[in-house]
Amino acid sequence: MVTGPAKRKGGKTAMEELVSGATEKVLKQITDLYDVGLSDGAGSVGLKAIAESPLFGMTLRKPRKKISVMIVGNHSAGKSSFINWYIGENIQKTGVAIETRGFTFVTSGKKRETLQGDATVRFYDHLGSFGEFNGIMANLFTEISTSRDKNFSCVDLIDTPGLVDGDMQYPFNVQDAIVWMADHVDLILIFFDPIGQATCKRCMEVVERLNNGPHLEKIHYFMSKADAVDKEHDRQRVLIQITQNLATRIRNSHAFNLPTFYLPRDESAECTIPNAIEDVCKEIDKSINMTVQKNLKQLKSDCERIMARADEVKEKDRAQKATNMQRTMQGVLLSLLTLAAAALMGMVFITRFIDTLCSEALLGHLCDNGAARAMQHLQPTVTDNFNGLFGAAAGLVLVLMIVTKLTWRVQPVLTKKQLQQIDAYSQVVKRIAEQEDNLYKDYFKTLSTMEH
Repeated sequence: MVTGPAKRKGGKTAMEELVSGATEKVLKQITDLYDVGLSDGAGSVGLKAIAESPLFGMTLRKPRKKISVMIVGNHSAGKSSFINWYIGENIQKTGVAIETRGFTFVTSGKKRETLQGDATVRFYDHLGSFGEFNGIMANLFTEISTSRDKNFSCVDLIDTPGLVDGDMQYPFNVQDAIVWMADHVDLILIFFDPIGQATCKRCMEVVERLNNGPHLEKIHYFMSKADAVDKEHDRQRVLIQITQNLATRIRNSHAFNLPTFYLPRDESAECTIPNAIEDVCKEIDKSINMTVQKNLKQLKSDCERIMARADEVKEKDRAQKATNMQRTMQGVLLSLLTLAAAALMGMVFITRFIDTLCSEALLGHLCDNGAARAMQHLQPTVTDNFNGLFGAAAGLVLVLMIVTKLTWRVQPVLTKKQLQQIDAYSQVVKRIAEQEDNLYKDYFKTLSTMEH
């Protein structure tokens, strides 16, 4: 006889405990490298602070240390019951009534707590624009549990409103909200109830919209409550019905798979119905492993981006200093030309009035030289053309002053202290990049231990 999988003590085997601990540790270490850097002591700086510092001016989004799993389905599909089973705690209300009309995030923490809408949006900063859905804030919750079952410490489970047809009124646009949330989760589990409204129009419309978006790799389908249908041919009939309804709404239908599962019964109760609930858990575990790899890849990529940005900033500073030097030399040359033009203007003025200036009453004793005699010789010509000559000289001075001002404009450059800070940041980022390689090796060493 085939029996449903018995619940393991503590929700994990010893090997799963080892891998779960290693996974949680790696994900936390990655986020710590973004938040506090290589240590949490005074003066330590994280990757995010380095990237967003005024020296670099980058925008960096740190990876989350947990994956997000959204569970979608009709109102009796067992979404809340699965969450309760997965974490080993009755945290979500269950029953035939439509209990879940909002979104509930179920996450692990050190203290049992319930957060309302505003607190939930603050707790999950990536949900900022989710609060813009009219009516959503009063129907948004977070349940924090201290459970350590399975891989719950690495997962945020999202319980969504049960989908029904008819006159059921939701306090917000439930389809738009689910589609929005799909963009911000790592895994989407769609549960179909064999005895309820598994093929209800609203549920099928949500499936179709999710398939029309970039979510194909995230979506996995399951028929829940398989033990509610005793006869095999009845289960097959329900599976065929669900598959036929989905056929026109999903892409890649040739690779479509619809495992059946049910929540494990008491160990003493025998059951001949195949149970794929471990496949549900494996999809979550697989997503966690992929997230570890994705986060490590992002860490490496972000380190490379910051290092490239540091080189770019220093190269730009060197180019700016060279430009400033060139402009300074041009400015000095133009300033000398301006002084020469001003001297010429002064010479024209003095020549015009040289006879007056050289009278005995003024500077007569200084005019007995070649320059004064040359001016006296040129005075008639200058007097006849004084306005033109003086105006031309004054205009030349004005033009040269303007050109000098426009040319001699230096841009701000980095100080010696700022350059030292960039070098210090680069060293930190380089060490963080080396840490990424060590995290990779440690994590896959743990996985290889599990395989052997």
